[in-house]
Amino acid sequence: MHVEHISFDRVFDVQEETGSFSFERGGWPVYGVSVPGMGIPQAGATYTVAFAEAGNWETVLGWRDLSATKVQLRQSAWQFAIQRLPYLYLLLPVPFGIALRFGGYLAALPVAALVLLPFAVMVRRLAWRNRWASQALQAGRPVSGPAMPSGWRAHLMWALAPLMFWQ
Repeated sequence: MHVEHISFDRVFDVQEETGSFSFERGGWPVYGVSVPGMGIPQAGATYTVAFAEAGNWETVLGWRDLSATKVQLRQSAWQFAIQRLPYLYLLLPVPFGIALRFGGYLAALPVAALVLLPFAVMVRRLAWRNRWASQALQAGRPVSGPAMPSGWRAHLMWALAPLMFWQ
């Protein structure tokens, strides 16, 4: 995570409906910033912005106007989970039904758990990332803290989760 103070010297090309805008910072323009649902900064405002990748506006995790204390995150873990529920609805019945038909309940329950586990890992990962982004934005700098759990099980789940539920 990368935290940076951004001065919006001039804001232009504002499209309120889509949350898109362009701005000028220190005489250099930045075009096509899209942060739906997070509002449009006012000209002259200074924000602390948390990026997943330094300077990449497509990876904004959240921001905080330095004149206020409220942190705005791009997506909460609950929003993420609710948006991905249709995927579960589409993915779960097929393997669960096949396992139920050929192996009974004793085979179907572990299969269902294997489908639900990557979903739970993705939601947990996003909640963890949002917590650290929020703390970094409040502090105005990156904060150190415990890393996500490591080990072969965690690495396996982190590898499998994006294959099943896209971000």
